[in-house]
Amino acid sequence: MSRVNGKFVRRAACFLAAAALCIPLTVNGKAADSDTLYFGALEEKVAQNVNTTTVTKGEFFVTGAVQGSLDFSSNQYVTCDVTEGVVHFQEMLVSQGDTVKKGDPIASIYVTVDEIEKEEVQRNLDAARKNLDEYKADTRLLLNQYKKSLNQGSERDRRLAQISYDRLYESYKNELSKREEKIDGYVIRLAEIESIENTKTVNAPTDGVIGFTNRMRKGEVLGRWSFLCTISDPTNVRVVVEGGSDLLRYNMPVKIVQSTGNRNVELTGRVVTMKSTASSVNLMARNDIIEIYGDVSNLMPGSDVSVKFDKIYVEDALIVPKTALKSDKKGQYLNVYINGFSSKRYVVVGGADSMNYWIVFGVEEGDTIILE
Repeated sequence: MSRVNGKFVRRAACFLAAAALCIPLTVNGKAADSDTLYFGALEEKVAQNVNTTTVTKGEFFVTGAVQGSLDFSSNQYVTCDVTEGVVHFQEMLVSQGDTVKKGDPIASIYVTVDEIEKEEVQRNLDAARKNLDEYKADTRLLLNQYKKSLNQGSERDRRLAQISYDRLYESYKNELSKREEKIDGYVIRLAEIESIENTKTVNAPTDGVIGFTNRMRKGEVLGRWSFLCTISDPTNVRVVVEGGSDLLRYNMPVKIVQSTGNRNVELTGRVVTMKSTASSVNLMARNDIIEIYGDVSNLMPGSDVSVKFDKIYVEDALIVPKTALKSDKKGQYLNVYINGFSSKRYVVVGGADSMNYWIVFGVEEGDTIILE
């Protein structure tokens, strides 16, 4: 290359360099400022005692919760089973959540009966017994007379006496049986009346856990089959979220929490209802159903439960404290500390919990960032 040509090339290069310094840098067709540059223009010297931390990697999750109710597959209603007399309520002997066995007292009552009927049955019984005694005495006397005639008179008289005796004796046995049966009926009825009078409690018809209990006043008259409470089978229960929730998905693991007073029960479960748009509308349940794992006997019927689940879960997420994240008109950023300088890094945030942010893009594990 000639010297002239060399000089020309050097001059052209100098001209282009000068022109480049005069042309502003652009980003997406717009003039760039110092904030959009990645290198030295974004860095500034910071004090040595700056408060920093490190970008870490770990589990990141955000929980959600919905309210649900317990649905027991087997519920039995406890009612007033006294069908006679006037039943007066005294007090409930159980509370919601109590475990009972068949025959255990549920409520205390007292019963008043019809005294007129009781007296009438007693009079009928006394009269029937008296009539029976008199019938026995009269019939036996006649039988004895026929018996004596069996050995007296002609053969024809003895044969007639035998026929009369047999007929009377057979009639006597039948009548005796009828009268004794009638007396037994009066005795049984009196025993029933006494039993009703002596009924002091309504008892559990089955084993289970007490659910909803009816509120009644002391002395209130109970009608036939008046409802007292429910007894639920504690071994077969599920959770129902009325109306469903958009946050719940098929097979999603959840926690079921029930807090009642000082009692706190926590179990695991999973969602068993499908909400895929590929399914027919007729096959989709309006409510969400949750299957429960573990010992459900401590769950209290009639009390709601909280269904807790992870709305966001990332196994290896980049995590930074909330105090480290800043924002301006261009977005959210972190100040990365490098060799005494602060470098502004715009980041993509995936989610937040009460303490930290999950960073999807913009920094790496181990990066030192400035907190305040």
